[in-house]
Amino acid sequence: MQRMNLQQDIARAILTDDLKVAQSLLQENPDEFPLLAELLRQADGKALPLSHLKSGDPDFVVFFPSYTCGVGCKMCCTGFSNNTQIYENYLYMTPEQFDSCMPWIQNARFIIFCGLGETLESPHMITFLEKIQDKVSIIYTSGVPLSRSKIRDLIQAELKILTFSFDGKAPLGHGAGKPEYIKKFWEKIDWVEQLKKEMNSKFPKITLNITVSQDNQDELSEIIDTAQQHGIKEIMIDPMTSFDHNNFKKTIFADFENSKNKINPVLERWNGEGLDITQTGFTKSFDDTSCCPYVDNWLTLIGTGPTTLKAGICEGILDLPKALQSFDSKEDWNSFPIRYLRHKHFCSSKEERPIQCQYCILTSLKNYGDLSIARNSDEGNEEDKALIKYRSASKLKTEGKWDAAREGFLEALENHYDFTLKGKAYFHLGEIELNRKNYSTAQEYFELAIKFYYDHDLGFTYLYLLLMLNPPAMTARKEKFDASSMVSALYDKYLAMNS
Repeated sequence: MQRMNLQQDIARAILTDDLKVAQSLLQENPDEFPLLAELLRQADGKALPLSHLKSGDPDFVVFFPSYTCGVGCKMCCTGFSNNTQIYENYLYMTPEQFDSCMPWIQNARFIIFCGLGETLESPHMITFLEKIQDKVSIIYTSGVPLSRSKIRDLIQAELKILTFSFDGKAPLGHGAGKPEYIKKFWEKIDWVEQLKKEMNSKFPKITLNITVSQDNQDELSEIIDTAQQHGIKEIMIDPMTSFDHNNFKKTIFADFENSKNKINPVLERWNGEGLDITQTGFTKSFDDTSCCPYVDNWLTLIGTGPTTLKAGICEGILDLPKALQSFDSKEDWNSFPIRYLRHKHFCSSKEERPIQCQYCILTSLKNYGDLSIARNSDEGNEEDKALIKYRSASKLKTEGKWDAAREGFLEALENHYDFTLKGKAYFHLGEIELNRKNYSTAQEYFELAIKFYYDHDLGFTYLYLLLMLNPPAMTARKEKFDASSMVSALYDKYLAMNS
């Protein structure tokens, strides 16, 4: 544990450009990480890598305030299909944790509360909202915990946008598609509008989020029509995901082209009639997009315990290296892993982006669907064999049998879709080349390690120093997706219509 803490301390120092601290830690522990110490010595005085790719603070800060949920959706990937809480002794983000994030909140425009669990089960929501009344606050909810009293509290706390999640008659979705649940759901939409009138408030604006699957894709137009009859003009449609083999057959990815050909005409029709219907909030169809709306716009903050937070920088599954996940400092937003992500998104081809981005459910639906089918198939998926080869190669590397280890790690890359395992194999290939002073080849392997396993602390640390020795060519930077202007335009339109 002590060595791991030292490794993370060194990694954090290097990845946040504090090379003097890293050098001091390595000098205090001369028998640890000799490869890092040598690279740092050679890099002394050279330019910091990708230092030109710094950005201002994110416009969107996203909180996950509740880690409980009693709705019991069968489609839930968080674990609430058969549980009511994630952590044993930690149910909600605390006010102290929220307050610790004020440096990020202050410069953001949009503060979003959405769920690992059911957001409105948190007893602290009103407290949170009262502290950010100058922001565009957004809550995502199933609506199940919503009462007239709670709606009044939300209006008084000046919640700006309330997004309801609803899936129609889908048996895996909210309320299992039962008629009594559906009836109650639309009644609660009406409650909000009634109480807004009673309290003379134009807030919160109501929007809808639909999780689409093969069970409700033919019902989509009916749901949208009902929503507009209840005054809803903005609807986001997200594809259902599932790690359960049987439930996967119900996702649109089990037959993506067929589902896409059903869903896109529905979006086209209703957008043509003046509603704003999007796939995941930013695109008007279920087609791939070359520009990610989250990179450089989005910061997520998730509680992992009463005193610990984990930060993320997208809405997908891309994780930061563990040394940076706490986001203890404002400098973390411009740390090397985030600069590197900007480099891959704004200065490189799509094929060079992290593998999680290339197969992202939000921007690369076709790739995500193909990968999902492959992972749910028994053919050509030999993860168990690859793991055995990886472990054998790791033992050989420890014994200093580098040639044999190298062959084993190369074999561990074949015939499977375990990207983390591939990233680890590439990392060890990089270390073998570092030991041989083959820095150019080592750099190629570490770039591949990060591509497949983005949260690899030591891999990123090696890559940082190697890029100091061999800087990438400067290329023109593409503009980031202007998510803030898009969401602001819809918000301003609502204000103009309700002034």
